[in-house]
Amino acid sequence: MQFGCTCHSGSATEGVVVTLDGVPENYTAGETMTLTITITGGPEAGGENHGGFNLDASAGTLAPFDNTSQLMNGEMTHTGFGNDQRTWQVNWTAPADNTTDITFTAHGNAVNGDGSASSDDKWNKVVVTLAGVAPPAGDSDPNDGQTPGLTLMATLAIVCLAGIATKKRRY
Repeated sequence: MQFGCTCHSGSATEGVVVTLDGVPENYTAGETMTLTITITGGPEAGGENHGGFNLDASAGTLAPFDNTSQLMNGEMTHTGFGNDQRTWQVNWTAPADNTTDITFTAHGNAVNGDGSASSDDKWNKVVVTLAGVAPPAGDSDPNDGQTPGLTLMATLAIVCLAGIATKKRRY
């Protein structure tokens, strides 16, 4: 969801605050953690159908925590049962490579619960980036500290010198 919830109002509003809790400082490859999306502000939450969300993660796997959320097109969103609230939990499993930077984008809408789109309905978003872990210095160089160009030049020089030495012996 690139542009937000345009079915509820045209543009994001500062009167609605979307928070994403549970994002760690760093992560372990393959680890599963629970994230919490919370929406505050907007029209008063009353009746039914007063909130919704969409969460995208640039890497890793999202999955429902309970029956208030569902996976649709690789992103998490609320279910019909889950739109009667403004807080949800989802599970996220980190990718196999913990050097990958992850961007979470959460859109949330706070609606008045009257069952129709109106100017009272508001939304906003939050973007959270989780930096991957830089590989250890020794692991980042597959040539064990050797410069490939220098190694190639040294090998060619040895072959040339051997050829010259062999040629001089023939005469």
